[in-house]
Amino acid sequence: MHDVSAQFAPLTPPLQKKKTVATKTSPGLQSASTRPPASPSALTNADYALTAVRVNIGTGADNKESLSNVSIEVGVRNTNFKIFSQNSITNELPSNSNVAIGLEQSNSFTSGSHPNAIPVMYFTSATGTQTVSLADVETNGVYVRLIYKPNLFTDAWKIENVSVTLEFRDAKGNRHPASGQRTITFANANTFLDNFDKRILICTADGYFKPLTSFVTKDFSKRW
Repeated sequence: MHDVSAQFAPLTPPLQKKKTVATKTSPGLQSASTRPPASPSALTNADYALTAVRVNIGTGADNKESLSNVSIEVGVRNTNFKIFSQNSITNELPSNSNVAIGLEQSNSFTSGSHPNAIPVMYFTSATGTQTVSLADVETNGVYVRLIYKPNLFTDAWKIENVSVTLEFRDAKGNRHPASGQRTITFANANTFLDNFDKRILICTADGYFKPLTSFVTKDFSKRW
């Protein structure tokens, strides 16, 4: 009789897979080489300056004549800040037309009594020194002021509409991702300007870039 025990090798238990237990490490304990790089701090609206301003004026049936003078000012409704302006615009603004006028940063605004001499040299006085930021506009709102001096005292200028476009950029020249360019249209700016009681058109908007009021006055002390 054969010894069958020699025909079978003893059974070898199957290999067991090693279980890997994940360990949690506090971020503060990570080495500098394994810690993710810190992201740069996000810019706020105070870091985006008002860098460009353009005013669009729609003239109605009565044009602004070539020798009549217009000054335009745009700023926040706060005297601590610089404004954007364009003085002594004497070219014709034809009837039933729209014209876009770019403004430049300034630290003076039109004030004093209305001059009678031609050509017009408007009196100016110092305004604020701070550059306007997007946060400043959101806090104070903005205003647009058109000052008219006709060549002939009987001339009038019919304005149908006014809008202003504001551009905000950071120190590297990048536009704000949401409010890089905002346009405010003053649908209630339909009026006449003349050399009597309607010398100045003032349009105002709130911090949400929504138009508020538009009115005419002869008082140079009113800016908004």
